[in-house]
Amino acid sequence: MYDNGTSKNGDGNSSPDTRARAEEAKEHLRAAKDAAADAVRGSAAQAKDWTRAQYAGIQQRVEAEPYKAAAWALGIGFVAGVLITALARSGRR
Repeated sequence: MYDNGTSKNGDGNSSPDTRARAEEAKEHLRAAKDAAADAVRGSAAQAKDWTRAQYAGIQQRVEAEPYKAAAWALGIGFVAGVLITALARSGRR
C-alpha cells in the first residue's frame, strides 16, 4: 500500500542483489543452452553414424543379391502405384 522506496516497477532502480540474481540466472541459462547444444550435436553425430552404417549394410546386401533387390524394388513400386492410383480415383468422386 505504501511505497517505501524499495519497489521495483521498472524505473531502473534495482538493488545490487537483484542484479546479481539476474546475472546468475543469465549464466545458468547460457550453461543450459550450451549443454542442450552439445546434446543435440551428439545426437546428430550418432544419427549420422547409424545412417551411414545402415546405408553400407543395404549397399552390401544389394551387391550380394542384385536380382533379389531388383525384385523387391519392383514389388514395392507396383504396390505404391496401385495405392496411388486408388487414392487418385477415390479423390475424383
